[in-house]
Amino acid sequence: MKKSLYASFCSLALLLLAIACVRPEVHVRDVAQTFLNVYYAGDYGAAADFCTPALAEQMLKAGPEALELPDETRQQIIEALSKTSFEIVSVEVDEDAGSALVLYSLSGPGLEKPVPKTLSLQLEGRTARVDGIQ
Repeated sequence: MKKSLYASFCSLALLLLAIACVRPEVHVRDVAQTFLNVYYAGDYGAAADFCTPALAEQMLKAGPEALELPDETRQQIIEALSKTSFEIVSVEVDEDAGSALVLYSLSGPGLEKPVPKTLSLQLEGRTARVDGIQ
């Protein structure tokens, strides 16, 4: 029993150490990937959860759910968003400045070639929040 408890404790300690050692670039990429997935699925409410408070407020005011649009138009917007695809091209983290920049390309109906786009993120400790999308 004592060995089993010790082994469990060691496993937990290694797991926590591995989590603590995740490079900031990996965390930023994960946040950006998840944000872009829900953003281009048209779920601005879920996307706002990954944003700074200021950007989250803007998104919730400007998203298809918040605008007074006919249901058909709202659905068309969400459908068009869901047909887009993106690929993260690079992640640059400046830990000293507490910021990160994610470059990605956007493809979809009506776009002749992929369009370069950027996300800027604020780093707060081990947390990254999207604070700009261009």
